[in-house]
Amino acid sequence: MQEFFQDRRNQAMFGGTVLFMFIFPIYFALVPSLVGLDDAGVSDSSGTWSVSFTEETFTQTENSGELGDGDTYDSTFILTEDMIGVNRNVASVTFEVSCTDTDDNLANDEANGESDLAGVTGDIQDQSASGTCGGGDAFTMTWSIVDGYDGQTYETEGKMSDITSRWSDNGSARGDWLVGITAEINEDPGIGIIFGDDGEDYDLTWSVVVFEVSMEPVLNIDDPTTE
Repeated sequence: MQEFFQDRRNQAMFGGTVLFMFIFPIYFALVPSLVGLDDAGVSDSSGTWSVSFTEETFTQTENSGELGDGDTYDSTFILTEDMIGVNRNVASVTFEVSCTDTDDNLANDEANGESDLAGVTGDIQDQSASGTCGGGDAFTMTWSIVDGYDGQTYETEGKMSDITSRWSDNGSARGDWLVGITAEINEDPGIGIIFGDDGEDYDLTWSVVVFEVSMEPVLNIDDPTTE
């Protein structure tokens, strides 16, 4: 054996063999992402994956104008398939109402909201909320479309198609999102009666988070020197 390793040709052959022992497993682990296999072949790949997400947020803002007591205003956000894009999913939809009561009276105006999601795909429940205008933010409604989504990268084992399905919105959330708000103008028994309360205007913000899933194989190569 000692004579074998003293020969340069034998040393080169041995080194080449060891190199290929490491190169081949790495090559076959990476080949799905390198050679462009058909979708079925890639989705059936199993292994350890680093799963990450690329996000984009769509935002729509508007103002109701001044509303008197009992007046209503309907805000609509239209979310289309073209906006979401191919291979992307909807993570969440948020509707926020803010207002600031600047009248010289001790009774803050309020906002009441109720959604109507009859024009939205999927089993998404309506919400209602209310709040005062004293602190700026009156109320927020949030719909989580993909349960457990937080946008954080993580590692997991399994089949690529199963992991992708885990983060699918299943075609939900497309359509016309509508929330109607009703103004509640409160006058202080003292000052309010004297000076009056002209009404309140409300700032309305829609925020929709969409994301795309990316997966990279995690290569675990044992160190032969530790064996």
